[in-house]
Amino acid sequence: MATAKSSEPKKTPAAPSDALLRQFVGYNMKRAYMQVQDDLAETLAPLGLRIGTYSALAVVVSSPGISQTQLALVLDIKRSGVVVVVDELEGAGVLERAPVPGDRRAYSLRVTPAGKQLWQKAEAAVRAHEAALFADLAPGDLRQLHDLLARAARSAARHRREETT
Repeated sequence: MATAKSSEPKKTPAAPSDALLRQFVGYNMKRAYMQVQDDLAETLAPLGLRIGTYSALAVVVSSPGISQTQLALVLDIKRSGVVVVVDELEGAGVLERAPVPGDRRAYSLRVTPAGKQLWQKAEAAVRAHEAALFADLAPGDLRQLHDLLARAARSAARHRREETT
């Protein structure tokens, strides 16, 4: 049995699009963060750091003597994750653990002289990374973005806490 050929031209499917997702702030934040994260990982790799180790190093530099539990809270990661990060930094000779007097299970964290040098290099590299990535934003726009992201993070955290109580 013969089939009739249609005289209508075949429709080409539309190009895949995430247009429906781009209406959401969270999706746009994720897309931007993915770009920043990928570039940051490339920036830190030559220094022997990952985003997690860089973040931990930054917190310990600014909070000498912080405990691993406090570090986990500041970074909002599980304590077991902090142990892995601290082990890595300690193995690299940039961080040291010291027992906390009166608590046999707790350790305070301090940056070694090598860690201070690494931090200075990493901080300069990350500053350059951000300057390059956000070069198209005026200084006022960049301050506003920073402020809006901080407010958004506080708002989301407050909302999540309210949901769990």
